[in-house]
Amino acid sequence: MIRSAAARGFLARTLAKPALVPTYAASTSKPLMRLPGGTRFATTYTKMLDKVLGINVHEKTQVLLEDPNARLRVPKQPPTHGIPMCRVAFHSFQLHRMDFFTKWCCKAAFHMKMPCSGVIFMPRKIRRWTVLKSPFVHKSSQEVFERRTYKRVVYIYDSNPEVVQKWLDYIGQNAVAGVGMKYWLNEYEPLDIGERIKRALKTGDTKDVDAVTLKQARHVKRFTVQGRKYGRGRYRGLPMFRQQELEKMAMYVADQLRANPQANIEELTKVALKVNGTPKRPSTHVHPMPSKKKLAIMARRAERAKQKETEKPSE
Repeated sequence: MIRSAAARGFLARTLAKPALVPTYAASTSKPLMRLPGGTRFATTYTKMLDKVLGINVHEKTQVLLEDPNARLRVPKQPPTHGIPMCRVAFHSFQLHRMDFFTKWCCKAAFHMKMPCSGVIFMPRKIRRWTVLKSPFVHKSSQEVFERRTYKRVVYIYDSNPEVVQKWLDYIGQNAVAGVGMKYWLNEYEPLDIGERIKRALKTGDTKDVDAVTLKQARHVKRFTVQGRKYGRGRYRGLPMFRQQELEKMAMYVADQLRANPQANIEELTKVALKVNGTPKRPSTHVHPMPSKKKLAIMARRAERAKQKETEKPSE
């Protein structure tokens, strides 16, 4: 039984606050305190900690420190085929903002399961301006200002176009102030996309072709027709070939190049022209369709001529 009040108070404080006890302590052979009457307090500090904590404090535990670069390193999804789907370019005058935003975009791509190239550093652009502090005789007192533009590029590979578009919308909505961004999307179409567009133009069905592609095809078709009308009047002296003749010439040139890849394409084209015969030349007397204004002027002249004939006195 512990008779000293000081010893009882020390034990009470030790048992009440176990969290403040260190994780390890060196063992000591010295007694903790000497009781009155010459008796020694045999329980040492380390044995008391063993009883309170329930562990052996003599064992030094090895603490594995975490690599500080592990949290700063941006995770990457490895590409499967290496097909580029999107290229995003960033530019800013503030380096810390752009570095934060580009790493955040790469992490967003990783969590969306999209292979990303990581942040690619591009050359910085420095532009300087020299202005006068004071004019006239104080021209030597000048001041130089400069502006540094930092650039970064991120590539996205082997991803669904819809997922890439959602990723672009997401980073666009959460863009950082002071960081500019522009992107280029790569779209891949099947080999028979031309036949699908032709069928869609004839029938108007958008099952095989989306509405945007069909609208663009109609736009191109309209300008093609206008270009043909313009070409007939401007380039009427040039030779013209039918589609079948052009296909024969192209097949002939392709066969010759397949047999001899080092052949000259211009010479092969001249030979193909001789083989397929002379082209069809349009007639030199081509009268373009008059405009509405010219038709109105011609109608007025005809009416005036008729009025003059009626006004003449009969002989």
